[in-house]
Amino acid sequence: MREVTNKDLAILKEALANGIINVEDVQQVLNMKKEEYYLSLHKYDIYEGKDGKWYTYLPDKTQKQGRRKLKRTTKTAIHRAVIDFYKEQEKREQGKELTLRLLYPEWIEWKGAHTRATTSIRRFNCDWKKFYLPYPKIIDKPIVELTVNELDIWAHKLIKQYDMTKTCYYTMTILIRQMLDYAVEQLEIITVNPFRQIKLQKKMLRKPVKKNDESQVFLLDETPKIIEAALADFNSNPLNTAPLTVVLGFLTGLRLGEMAAIKETDIMGNILHVRHMEEEVYDYSDLEHIRLVERAVIDSTKTEAGVREVPLVPQALKVIEAVKVSNQMNGWHDKGFLFLNAGKRMTTRTVKYRISKYCKQCDIMAKSFHKVRKTYISALIDSGININEIRKAVGHTDERTTYGNYCYNRAGKQETTVAFENALVSGNGIADCRIAI
Repeated sequence: MREVTNKDLAILKEALANGIINVEDVQQVLNMKKEEYYLSLHKYDIYEGKDGKWYTYLPDKTQKQGRRKLKRTTKTAIHRAVIDFYKEQEKREQGKELTLRLLYPEWIEWKGAHTRATTSIRRFNCDWKKFYLPYPKIIDKPIVELTVNELDIWAHKLIKQYDMTKTCYYTMTILIRQMLDYAVEQLEIITVNPFRQIKLQKKMLRKPVKKNDESQVFLLDETPKIIEAALADFNSNPLNTAPLTVVLGFLTGLRLGEMAAIKETDIMGNILHVRHMEEEVYDYSDLEHIRLVERAVIDSTKTEAGVREVPLVPQALKVIEAVKVSNQMNGWHDKGFLFLNAGKRMTTRTVKYRISKYCKQCDIMAKSFHKVRKTYISALIDSGININEIRKAVGHTDERTTYGNYCYNRAGKQETTVAFENALVSGNGIADCRIAI
């Protein structure tokens, strides 16, 4: 097939500009030329048999004569089969040099087109640099040559090197699993994803130890101190509502991004409808320098649980009313958002700073805003509220998540020891344990 020259392109561009031809016509002509090219590669005769069927041969190294017979009912059908054969062969040839390193930017672009969460692209890039770039033998080898055995060895070496848990392993391997799926389903350069054939030795994965309670929640004697510090901060300057995000966090259990995206219209009576969340948006056009573009509010929540209703206790309603009054005093309005800062929606950065400030101020171990959420959930569990009601209020799809990741003891060691004593001694009617030796 003749190579397209710059003169050809100039003529085509002029024709398109003058409306002589349209894009669809051009594409149709190009497709026809491409099909003619594929047919020109075919060295066997295409003929009609005495039975009215159409026949030819296709190259096949598995056969003794190096070819196999092809039969179709019409000439058009056999032409199509021949074209498809050489088209597939061309794909395989093009894919012979394709490596994971070369595929990565293309896959990132494809992945980015299929997700709203650019934060996940940023995480993928961190994993790529940490777990993949140090292994050129894997990422620079043509994908068509990657074997199950070498991928198996690489994966299990990483498990040992980083002492991975199940979660860490599956997060790390999202890249190679999905990139090779892409090579199978979108590019069609391989027929099977070799990584999905690996037999994982699960016993090698480190079993995660649940973190100690003191680091995951605010203890019973810590929570009042944090709330008092926040209230004192607000009362000293009622025009700044940032301290009240911390107080409302202990009363609603909202995620950090959800707190920064509350709108006044989300509050109906004593119910808060959680509909929005702040999300970081990254520009990943340059994978070497991914940068934060904005903190945008999206009309969806983190999980598939979707919009949820959070009951507002009287204290929470009082906090919300104080925020509204403060906004009125400032004369601030920004698209109906509840928490404002200098007339604009308050971002998660401001909320993060506040909880950090009060931990230092109260001489308490540094704990994030997410630990406020864990404290809220643990308090609800301690109160004996039905777990399904808790699950719905906090936006979990499965109560196992609620129990497994958010259930912690808020009492200190001394209080816990006393609680054990009350449960095992007083609760069993053992006032005195007399043992004669």
